[in-house]
Amino acid sequence: MKKLLLILSLIFIIISTTLIGYKIISATEEIKEIPNEITLQKDKDNYITPYGYTIDNPNIILNPYNISPLTAIISFTTKESVPVTITIKGKDKNSTYTNTFNPTTNHYIPVYGLYPDYKNEILLTINNNTKTFYIETKPIEVSINKKKVDNNSNKLIFISEDNYPYALDNNNDIRWYLTKKYTKKIDKLENNNFLLSTDNIYNNIPNGALEIDLLGKIYKQYNLDNGYYGSFTETKNNYYILSKNVIEIDKQNGDVFNIIELKDKYNNITYEKESKTIKVSNNTKTTSISLDTKKQTTETTSNKEISTPILSLYTTKDNYKILKGQKYNILTKTKQTTEKIFLINYKNIDNKYKKYNIKYTLTEDNFIVEGKISNKDNIYLILDKFLDKKKYKLNNKTNIINRVDLNGK
Repeated sequence: MKKLLLILSLIFIIISTTLIGYKIISATEEIKEIPNEITLQKDKDNYITPYGYTIDNPNIILNPYNISPLTAIISFTTKESVPVTITIKGKDKNSTYTNTFNPTTNHYIPVYGLYPDYKNEILLTINNNTKTFYIETKPIEVSINKKKVDNNSNKLIFISEDNYPYALDNNNDIRWYLTKKYTKKIDKLENNNFLLSTDNIYNNIPNGALEIDLLGKIYKQYNLDNGYYGSFTETKNNYYILSKNVIEIDKQNGDVFNIIELKDKYNNITYEKESKTIKVSNNTKTTSISLDTKKQTTETTSNKEISTPILSLYTTKDNYKILKGQKYNILTKTKQTTEKIFLINYKNIDNKYKKYNIKYTLTEDNFIVEGKISNKDNIYLILDKFLDKKKYKLNNKTNIINRVDLNGK
């Protein structure tokens, strides 16, 4: 009997303490979570369906992912497995693009190289039967300082020096561009996709890198602890992404193989296959890193940017697939302060707090605190869930706490 009373008393104490704790320390303001770009694209994928559509009445979606206005996707089904040839009519032979896709019954045909502000003629051919469609586009939506380039080929010249990446054909017409600004260098991957910075810029550094295709579809997102410094290189199986350190990532599953620590800040990275050497450079020096021994050798040199200006719109006969985007959090738990802080109730907001103009942002991956904060200020962020307090020193205008082991109101 005494044992039962003791157990009941303990249960009563636990419940009472929990209720009192919840009353004292409770959430008073909801911070809505900002969806990740990959999450937002899931809804767009649902509209790209071939089912219920035929070659006579296909499903045509212009700019399917909202950032690549001179692209479209055409989807439909056929009773038999057949190849489809697409032709995007240009002003001449070199500005006309064509590709034949492998036989299938569910067809997803990407359309690249449309003209802006134009009624584009598209031909789809199945078994010598050709259907003609027209896709009308809007004028260019962003400010592009178009260059003049020499190009006598059937390929495009890819230009990423501007805020908005774009590509020019043999007649110097813009046939592809993105409507999003990217603060870091954009380069082409071996699979004809692009690796570029995420939209989220904190303390002038993007928080990660995205792999996208010409349609603007995100395939992979790599969230990095110290952000993406705007350069990468690749081998057959791996990416080497430049952050505060060099991060080696498996192309297939996003696993981190290796992190090579750097003693200085660099903005460019290259790979030399013959010597199995990674080279990182800035405006004054280059450091060579042997992948076999991990030995680092530094020499004084100028920074040489390596670019891939040629862009082929169609590089494979493989059918386009609507794949689910993958996100890889290469993040560690944000370090807490060791300061001893004790608070009972901090619901009231005073004028001292207001002058710092604090703004909270919650993403799927981070909790961000922004404001008029400097390293000289004695400011802490306290995340206090009953019996679970987390404390962080705020040192910058933008402070990022990774959502690793972070949950609750």
